[in-house]
Amino acid sequence: MDTINHFTDLYAAEKIAKNYDAVISLGHKLDSKFLKEGCKYLFRDFDDVSLEEIAMIGNSHNCPAEHDIRLIIEFVKELLPSDKLLIHCYAGYSRSAAGLLIAKCERDKKTIYEARNELYDSRVPDKLVPCPNNMMVHTYLMIK
Repeated sequence: MDTINHFTDLYAAEKIAKNYDAVISLGHKLDSKFLKEGCKYLFRDFDDVSLEEIAMIGNSHNCPAEHDIRLIIEFVKELLPSDKLLIHCYAGYSRSAAGLLIAKCERDKKTIYEARNELYDSRVPDKLVPCPNNMMVHTYLMIK
């Protein structure tokens, strides 16, 4: 059964987070005043660093690490089937898009390809073309 999963930017998240039972913030913390009471919340503080950038600069400081991805997986697995999930980052197209791929694979038992095909329709509130953070996706696939 598919669950309702959406991803967006920080400012849209501030406006709509109260409609969700669970929120994952990637890189930018959502103030608790924007969350509904009892909302399950996960914050991971890392930058939007890609595999290419690490190869170019040789520095993986504050990039998404295996520990971060494992925490996202654990958080998603603990959600109830009825929990409505929102994932956001600052711009809403890279980290949050990768987070949604992970959530759909873990929660909805989708393959990475199926999740990627559904990604475009999961964007809230507009149809900005997503570009999932390849470091997060690569780390997730290595774990699996």
